[in-house]
Amino acid sequence: MLNDIVAIRHLLHSHPELSGMEKYTHDILVRYLQALKPTHLHTNVGGYGLVAAWYRSDRYATVAFRADIDALPISETLAVDYRSEQEGVSHKCGHDGHTAILLRLAEVVATERSNVNIVLIFQAEEETGKGATRILESGVLDGYGIDAIYGFHNLPQYSLGSVVLKKGTFAAASVGVAITMVGRQTHAAHPEEGINPAMAVADMIRLMNDYNAAHCSPTDFQQSTLIYTRIGEVAFGTSAGDAELMFTLRAYSNKKMSELLEYMNVRLNMVAKHYGLTLSVDYREPFSAVENTDENVDRLLMLASKQNKKIYTLDIPFRWSEDFAEYLTAYKGAFMGIGAGEDCMELHHPAYDFPDGLIEDAAMFLYSIALSYQLVGGRGTPHGR
Repeated sequence: MLNDIVAIRHLLHSHPELSGMEKYTHDILVRYLQALKPTHLHTNVGGYGLVAAWYRSDRYATVAFRADIDALPISETLAVDYRSEQEGVSHKCGHDGHTAILLRLAEVVATERSNVNIVLIFQAEEETGKGATRILESGVLDGYGIDAIYGFHNLPQYSLGSVVLKKGTFAAASVGVAITMVGRQTHAAHPEEGINPAMAVADMIRLMNDYNAAHCSPTDFQQSTLIYTRIGEVAFGTSAGDAELMFTLRAYSNKKMSELLEYMNVRLNMVAKHYGLTLSVDYREPFSAVENTDENVDRLLMLASKQNKKIYTLDIPFRWSEDFAEYLTAYKGAFMGIGAGEDCMELHHPAYDFPDGLIEDAAMFLYSIALSYQLVGGRGTPHGR
């Protein structure tokens, strides 16, 4: 069976699909999961997501696990091993591997008997931050009384099969900020007759960069990264009349992110008003901070220790974001890292590829998490929602 799972992983790797376009992946998963005969199989959940459940008794605790299935707009042309059939789209974050891990877990759950209900979530649109919310809003999970939910991401540069954990915030909140300014275009020979946004753009870039210089401590972290800028048109006879700026903002807490956005809006409006510009600000791909529940992290620490796994405990959160955060606003749970090997290329690099040797070990660790809930012999109380 594991050989089949590895083959499926390679099949998914060769057919990467961007967020919101995961139909091929969805259909492959449906066929494989149907053969494993879950008690419930929900298809096209929140788009191209799937939820498979082995629900055995209302008396048992219910544990959910989530994997993401979408790919990235990153070309593989620089990779040593070129296998993508879609130029500019590839699995450079390992979601094909995450999917394979959850499929392997599904095989184990289908063939082993246990006194625990297990729900597996194959989620689309993680990279854009939309998928988890769409799964939750579908209402599919509401009927299962989920007692705990767990998510994971492979992490290069950590030893293969190791577990990376942190109580509280595991990964940062982030949001894309798209700024548009409109002034007045005029002839380049008479710029004084128009309103050119160039100086406003310079002021805004300095303003946003100030956040990085002033606030970078582990307890009060916030970050602004310039992504894109455009001023006017490629026309030497024209003084620019409009501009665009894009930043990605990050913070280690949702509260800090709210404060950052509020302060930023005030400052941006002051700059636009000073130069006589019309300003609009659009927020894109928002991610909440991933905030783990302490008791669930303690459970993972205990299980990893019993299995003699190498454990890394973080002092500060990761700066990247994960929409698994939305599940943690609804249920108790935890998000963890699983080491992909110290020699594995970093995530989002054109030469990255998920290590197949991680699939079995990770799937069995997830299964041990589920089994740990049958030892208490009863249901917990669902948290939230």
